[in-house]
Amino acid sequence: MLFKDLILSTLEIAITMPIGIMCLLIFVKDTKIKPNLAFGLFCGIFSLVSVLGGALKYFFSLNVNWVVLACSALMFLYLFTVIKNNTLKLIYAFITLGSIFSSLRLYGYLLEANIDSSKNFVAVQSWGLLLRVLLTAILFLAFMLLLSKIRWLMSCQDLDKLWQLMWLVPFVFTASNFIMIPHDFYFFDMGRISEIYIIVTSVLLLMNLLFQFILYYIAKSLTEKANLDKHAQMLSVQASQYETLKRHIEETSKLRHDFKHTARSALSLAQKGEHEALVKLLNDYGIEIENTDKKLIFTKNNALNALLSYYHEAALEQKIFCDWQINLPETLKIEDIDLCNVMGNLLENAIHGASEAESENRYITFKADIEENGDIYIVSTNGFSGKIHKEDEKYLSTKKNGSGIGIESIKTTASQYKGFVSFYNDPNTFYADVMLKQNL
Repeated sequence: MLFKDLILSTLEIAITMPIGIMCLLIFVKDTKIKPNLAFGLFCGIFSLVSVLGGALKYFFSLNVNWVVLACSALMFLYLFTVIKNNTLKLIYAFITLGSIFSSLRLYGYLLEANIDSSKNFVAVQSWGLLLRVLLTAILFLAFMLLLSKIRWLMSCQDLDKLWQLMWLVPFVFTASNFIMIPHDFYFFDMGRISEIYIIVTSVLLLMNLLFQFILYYIAKSLTEKANLDKHAQMLSVQASQYETLKRHIEETSKLRHDFKHTARSALSLAQKGEHEALVKLLNDYGIEIENTDKKLIFTKNNALNALLSYYHEAALEQKIFCDWQINLPETLKIEDIDLCNVMGNLLENAIHGASEAESENRYITFKADIEENGDIYIVSTNGFSGKIHKEDEKYLSTKKNGSGIGIESIKTTASQYKGFVSFYNDPNTFYADVMLKQNL
C-alpha cells in the first residue's frame, strides 16, 4: 500500500509535466539547444522532481497545491532558460496551459469526492487522478491536432503589442480555479453544491477555451487586414509605376518627334563647319536622352519590378546612388506579396538610412540572385549616419514614429520560408542579408 500510494502521489505531481512538453512543442524552433536535448533534459529533470515532490507530499502530508506551484516554477525556469526571444509569449502559453490543467484537477477532485467524501485534497487520489490522466490524454491529442494553429498564433506579429497584458486573462482563470479547490470533500455533500460546482468549473473552462479561439480569430482578422493593406500598397506602387511608364512613353515620343529637327540642325551646322555648335547640340541631346532613358526593367516579375522601380525613383529623388542587380526569374514559388514585403522593407530602411548619411556616403547596393537549388539570396548594403537604436540585440527604427516592425516582418517572412536573416553594421555602413527557400 505504501508503494502504491507513493506512486499515486508522484503521478499527481507528474501529471503537470505535459505543460512543459506542450510549451517546448510550441517553441521548438526557438530552443537555444537542440530540440531532442531540450526534451530529453526536461523529461529527465522533471521525472526526478515529480518523484521528489510526490515523496514530500506523501510523507509530510504537504499541501499538494504548493508542491505543484513549486514544481511549476522550476518548470517555467527551465523553459525560460532553453527558449529564446519569446518571454512574453512563453508566459502566456505557460499560464494558459496551467489554467486548463487546473480545471482538469477540479474535475478529479469532484469525482474523488463523490466516491469518498471523507477525504480531502491532501489525501492520496486514485479514481480522480485516473480521470485527470484520461482528460490530459484527450487534451494532449487535441493540442497536437491544433499545434500548427497555436504556433501560428504565437508567431503572429500583429499581436506583439498585446502579449504584455494578454497573460492576465489566463492568470485570472488559474486564480479562480485555485480558489475553487475544496479543503474537505464533504463540502460536496451539501445540497446541490456538487451540481453547482461542476457547472461553474465547466463554464470557466469553456470561457477559457472560448477566449483562446476568439484570440485566434482576432489574429486571423488582423493578419488578413495587414495582407489587404500590403496588397493596397502594392496596387499604389503599381499605379505609381504606371504613371512613370506613361511619362516615360510620352518623353520618348517627344524625343522621336524632335529627332528629325535635331538631325536637320546638326546637318546644317556640319555643312557650315560650325563644329563647336554641333558638338554642343549633340551633347545636349545626349544628356536629354540619358535623363529620359532611366532603367525601368529590373525583372520580368511585374509586381516585383513595379516595387523596385518605385523605390529606385524614390532613391534617386533623395540623390542616393543606386547599384541594383536583380537576377530573378519571372515566376517564383515564393508568393509575390511575401517577396515584395521583404524587398520593400529592406529598400525602405535602406533609403531612410542613406538619406541621413553624408553626401559622399549616400548609396545603396542591392542584389538579389537565385542559387541552383532554388534558394533566393538578397543582399542590401547602404551608407548611413552611424546612429543605431538597439534593444536586447534587436535593431529598432530611427524614424520619428518607427518601431522597427519592418525588420521583424522580414524575420517573420524568412522564418515562413525556412530561411535566415542577418543584420549588422559598422560605423558608416548597414548590411542586411536574407535567404529564402523555395523548395520547402
